[in-house]
This record gives sequence, structure tokens and C-alpha cells, in this order.
Amino acid sequence: MKYIKRILNSILDNAFAWFMPLWRRNARETANSLRRYIRYNEHSLSQEAITTCQEHLRGIEHALLLWDKEECTRLVKLADVQCTPMPGYKRNAIVEMAESFFVIMVIFLGIRTYYVQPFRIPTGSMQPSLNGIIVHPVEEVPSFPRRMWDMLTLGSSYVEATADNAKSIIGIEDHPKYLLFTETILSFSDGSKVHIPSAKGAVIQYLKDQGKITETLTGIRLGSYRPGETIIRARVDAGDMILVNRLSYHFRKPQRGETFVFDTRGINTSMQRPSSVRMSDQQAGTHYIKRLCGLPGDSLKVQEPHLLVNGRPANEPTIARVAAGQPPYNKCGYQQLSHRSQPLAYMTDLGPVHLQNTTNPAMREYAALGDNTTNSLDTRYWGPVRQYNIIGPACFTLWPFTAHWGSIE
Repeated sequence: MKYIKRILNSILDNAFAWFMPLWRRNARETANSLRRYIRYNEHSLSQEAITTCQEHLRGIEHALLLWDKEECTRLVKLADVQCTPMPGYKRNAIVEMAESFFVIMVIFLGIRTYYVQPFRIPTGSMQPSLNGIIVHPVEEVPSFPRRMWDMLTLGSSYVEATADNAKSIIGIEDHPKYLLFTETILSFSDGSKVHIPSAKGAVIQYLKDQGKITETLTGIRLGSYRPGETIIRARVDAGDMILVNRLSYHFRKPQRGETFVFDTRGINTSMQRPSSVRMSDQQAGTHYIKRLCGLPGDSLKVQEPHLLVNGRPANEPTIARVAAGQPPYNKCGYQQLSHRSQPLAYMTDLGPVHLQNTTNPAMREYAALGDNTTNSLDTRYWGPVRQYNIIGPACFTLWPFTAHWGSIE
């Protein structure tokens, strides 16, 4: 019975540590320090020192078991007086902090490598199922309290820049920032730069809507600004931060219709040039998130607005919603590519494609399509995803706290 009571007390002290009275937290901490000190130094300490520490440890544990405040307080003070002078008992605070940080990092990296991994969605290829980074023009930047509220709840930030002299856009480049974020840099002819917390494609779309970028037969034409003209005044909604279950596919097979994440090893995403400049930022991605729309052995064909799997419209609810084209989904459903305009594309109007179901599991093929079919660089362009590319299904939207927060279909 005593052992059961001790175990229950230990669980209470650890699970509800911040709700326990200070005297009990101090006693528990001292007991842990004594236990650790004896275990780590039993071969170098004298028998007298070990006996002293063990006596204090047994006394504190017994007082904790009885919830004896006075005895716990007395024994903690006595242990501090008699044990602190012992070599190595009072550890350096910096060393303690470094060890704790190291343990936390090992646990974090272990969880990230083998169990779940956070992933930030940079583009709009999965909208409206999942949000990428979106740039919304605004008439004015709101007050500081409103900006803070939008940042905490929606992951939104505001950016405003005005041209101080006549200048032209000469470059648009994006790069990762703080591991989970993306930043686009607008470079100008006078050497100045504007930093925008968004993916390149969303910034390009904003500039197109403002008439500062126009598409031509030979590429895109970058615009210019007059002194005092607004370069950008917008609210940038951060892409959804999701958790990817890295363990799931070790125990079950991928399923058609679920959202999954994969890397782009061996996938030449820049070979097929989509007609829309909005997808240019997707070409350099190292990880993609898409809808798993085809399994090894499937025959696939897009017959607008449907996706045909083995000659029949796919009946998975998540795929059927995209094909139905009901708001807020894109009204065109799944969009077919023309062989005439995209002669190197993998899935066109020439006929169905067949996903290989090889004897080598790593080389089995899957189809990955975006829910926002008009703005998704996916299997239609660059071909199938092989099993060795797959990381796992997207399981939970962690942030921001919008309608998407929670489990992912």
C-alpha cells in the first residue's frame, strides 16, 4: 500500500507541479537532486557521504508521503547545509541549462524525424482545403492592437511600402526564413529592396492585380513606380501550419483521397513550365503537399470536371468535392491539360496514364493533384510520386486558429 501511495504522490507532483505548494515542490526537487547525486557519484564518494545523502533522501521521501510540511522544510534546509559542500552537488546553472536544452533538442529532433513533422504551406495549390500564403490589398494598415490580434488568431501580418523616387522592379526572389516561413524580396533599379513575408507566387499575383506585372509571349514585364506611389499595402495571411504523421505509412498503405506530403527527390518540377506565372514559386519547392489521387496500378485520366480512376469518376468524398466545383472550390473541378500547349506534360488529353505497381516497393507510383487545379503544379505536369518520396499524411492543422484548425481530411 505504501508503494502505491508513493507512486500516486509522484504522479501528482509531476503532473500538477505548478499547482503544488512551494514547500512540496522544494522537497521534491531536493529529493531528485539527492537521488541523481548518489547515482552519478556513488563510485567516487566516501561511504560516509553516501550514507548522509541516503538518510536525507529517505527522510524527505517519507515526509512527502505523509504530506508533512514542517518535516519537509526542516529536512530540505538540513540537506542544503550538509550536502551543498560535497564536491559536485551544487551544479553550475549554465551547465544545467545546457543539458536541459540538449535533452529538449534531442527529444524534438527525434519526434520530428520519426513521428510528426511541422510543415508550412507556402502556396495556394490546396485551397480551399488548406490555405497557402495569400496577399490581400487593403485601403489602410489598421491600428497596432488590431494587427496583434490578427497575427495571433489568423497568422496575418501587414506590409506597406511607398516609392521615395522613380524606380523600376528589376527582380523578385524568395527564400526560406526561420525554417518555417518564406520571404519574397522585391529589388528595384535604385538599389532599394522591399521584404514581403509571402511566397513569390502570391506577390506576383498581387503585382499583376495592381497592373505592375504583365504576361507577354516571351515572359513577364516588370513595372515601374512614380515618386510617392504605393508599392504595396496589404495584409499577408500566413499559410496553414500542419503536422505530418511520419509513422502512419509504416503500419498502413497510403489511401486515395487523403492529403499527404512528399519530397521532390528525383522529380524534375522545373522541367514542365506551366502557363501561369502564379505557379513559378512551386517549381523550387523541396516538399509538396497535395491530394493523393492515384495508387499503384491505377489508370488515371482527367475528363473535366472529373478525375477518372480506372475509367470511372473517383468516388472518394475529398476528390468528389473538388470535381463538383461547388463554392468555395474552383468551379472548373479537375482541369485537363492540352497536349498542344503542354507537349511535355505527363497527363494530357492524349489518353490515360498508368501508375506502376512494381515489385520494388520504393518505386511504386502515386498521383498527387492539388485541390486548386488552376494553380497547382502537380502530377499532371511532372509525373508520378514514387513511394520513397512519401513522408506521410497531413493529420492536423496546428495554426492559425481559423476554420481549418483541427484534423485534416
